[in-house]
Amino acid sequence: MDANRTTKYLDDWVRVPLCDKGDKLYHYTAAEGVQGIIENRQFIATKSDFLNDKLEFLYSLEILEKVIDTYIVNKELGKRLYKTIKAEMDELAIITPSCQTVCVPDHENKSFYVISFSKLDNSALLWAEFTDFRGYCLGFDYEKLVQGFTGRSFLHGTVIYNEEVQISCLLDALIACVHRGVNDGFVDLDTIFEENAEIGDEALMEIGGDMAMVCSVYAMFFKSEFFKGEEEYRFVFSPLRTDRGGQPRFRILNQIFLPYIMVELDGFASPIPLTSVTVGAKNNSDIAVRGMRSFLMGQGLDNIPVTLSDIPLRY
Repeated sequence: MDANRTTKYLDDWVRVPLCDKGDKLYHYTAAEGVQGIIENRQFIATKSDFLNDKLEFLYSLEILEKVIDTYIVNKELGKRLYKTIKAEMDELAIITPSCQTVCVPDHENKSFYVISFSKLDNSALLWAEFTDFRGYCLGFDYEKLVQGFTGRSFLHGTVIYNEEVQISCLLDALIACVHRGVNDGFVDLDTIFEENAEIGDEALMEIGGDMAMVCSVYAMFFKSEFFKGEEEYRFVFSPLRTDRGGQPRFRILNQIFLPYIMVELDGFASPIPLTSVTVGAKNNSDIAVRGMRSFLMGQGLDNIPVTLSDIPLRY
């Protein structure tokens, strides 16, 4: 690894790491998914609160609570600050739909839809989780993939699993929000980390709005360490009615209706940024590999390497 390489982040306030030029991302999917991605240049983006961990978008609130409890020593102030930030986050409606047991029509447009990739090629964990070792792992050029999505609004970055890093991210954001508030004239915020802090409601609203936006973005990229083996890289889209994708559609999986939108890759004049295809280990017939090569050839992608996963199976 280049010792001089510096990490690129989502922006100055949100330290979600991005990939670098030349990196590859991998998408595990069934044969139908491969066909849709390659023939139609479209990915399925699943509604955030229907992902494999239905509570994951709430996880950032747990981290926020730990940051406030640890660093805001005036406990009454800490409760007020958390309540203010949470109320602002509910208004943004990025997390709220995940909290509901019923759909909230006014918030449906503000929900987020996710396409999951991984930095791992040929991962036994991901084969098992998404394809039962029978599907396919598609490799993509990271930079060209990002360029292909630029026709619509989205965020992307590496999922963060380490709790210490998550706490550090939110603490740095809180400090930045406080400094900004002080510079805007709310001088009482300068004492926010002290026991005798007396912060007015207007000052709390000042930093609460900024922190709500930061926490809502981090909510998309914080996950429990339990999932760290996935090494997920996430693309997050907002399905505005005026944006491409329109109204959410539904697919059925295990007798459950799952909301999703279709996200197109732009640039029909350029090839899809596919770099490799790995066939699941349970597709151990040479027909699976030959069939995939024939399919790719028919799409003008005969230069894409197709290999069979070499993960040993005991069953």
